[in-house]
Amino acid sequence: MAAGELRPTVRKRVLGTNLRRLREEKGLLLDDAAEQLSCHAAKVSRIESGRSGIRQLDLKVLLDLYGVQDPDERSGWLALARESRRQRWWRVLEDQLPQDFLDLIGLEDEVSDCRGFQPAIIPGLFQTEAYATAVIQGGIPGSLDNAQKTKVHVRMERQKALKREDPTPLKVWMVLGEAALRQQVGGPKVLHEQLLHLVQVAQLPNVTLQVLPFTAGACQGGPYPFLIYSFPPPAGLEVVLLENFASHAYLETREDTVRLGSAFDHLRAAALSALDSESLIIEIADGLTDS
Repeated sequence: MAAGELRPTVRKRVLGTNLRRLREEKGLLLDDAAEQLSCHAAKVSRIESGRSGIRQLDLKVLLDLYGVQDPDERSGWLALARESRRQRWWRVLEDQLPQDFLDLIGLEDEVSDCRGFQPAIIPGLFQTEAYATAVIQGGIPGSLDNAQKTKVHVRMERQKALKREDPTPLKVWMVLGEAALRQQVGGPKVLHEQLLHLVQVAQLPNVTLQVLPFTAGACQGGPYPFLIYSFPPPAGLEVVLLENFASHAYLETREDTVRLGSAFDHLRAAALSALDSESLIIEIADGLTDS
């Protein structure tokens, strides 16, 4: 792999995917873009695949070529391409965390919106430390090892995105399956604390929380968790996260984001309202104290 062609970050992949979309919508070839940049088509290909970054000057040339003239939209594209000079809090942990998880942390630090579905567990952004500890332990009793302690620490730090000031707080719209509220991760006491914390988090102006009850039956998308992250304008720059036990997978094509966006719309339509969801969460929490 040549210098400058490091493993693509999610941001570079999203930028490249959407630049390719703009080019194809104009009916242009890689050679057409390369001619404007006075470079080889392979360089444009590396940019579109996320394997190389793009200079601000070159991006402006491509935006001109693709007919993107709106000042606000151009500003959004340039902001997405700009390498942030802020010191990222997780950089000191790079040698302790897998790359796909570092991608996730970086993503939450840069996007403006997140919407998604978690059928069976409270999402990491909403977890208490005790609940997160129980999840990371995986039901195995005993003290946390150093790697597990790091994961708990990172999970708690990620939640600061909900109350950050620069950029504005991350907006989250989450649909939880009823099973996530009833699975006694960590035991009744830990779950009770977790559910009360969930109610508190839902009061934040940037958080919308709905519960998909058991009575909703089958829904589009099936019982599979997913998250859709949206970058600030220009509109349409999104990435889907599919998370499983071992890893994360990112989907960046317009087809994938539209498909999962439609699934989310069906899920939120089938879910309880935010107010009714809060009532159900409190009811389940109260039931834990009676048992």
